[in-house]
Amino acid sequence: MSFRAARSARTMAVLAIAAGAVVASAIPGNADVSTQSPSVGGIRVESPAKLQAGGAAIIVPVTAVCQPGSYAYVNVQVTQRVGNALATGSGSTRINNCTGTSEDVRIAVHAQVQGKAFRTGAAFASATLNGPFPGPFEDYREIKIAD
Repeated sequence: MSFRAARSARTMAVLAIAAGAVVASAIPGNADVSTQSPSVGGIRVESPAKLQAGGAAIIVPVTAVCQPGSYAYVNVQVTQRVGNALATGSGSTRINNCTGTSEDVRIAVHAQVQGKAFRTGAAFASATLNGPFPGPFEDYREIKIAD
């Protein structure tokens, strides 16, 4: 590489760095992304669930966030080992007017008719949030079932 070509390459590199610095200084460094692009949705299964009617059902607390002015469907499924069998059930509800903030929802999950009743102890829960917005949003976790 000749002296002139090396000097030209060095000049181009310096110009590229300077141009990058100008662009970077024009973008606010403390931009709050959450206010620029609000969350569309989210869901979290909470614990403990509350045993109802001798294990025929449980009430599962869920925290949901959905797009303001929209609606959403919340579905919950719970499975629990009871001896050598499984107690399982599902439940759902609709949030009619989403606020864009956390909403506490209680879902009644009925044990399947042909299955076992729920009991106190550990169980596995999954929740899904659907609506007329990008998604679905899901959460899966172990929960506790209490009296």
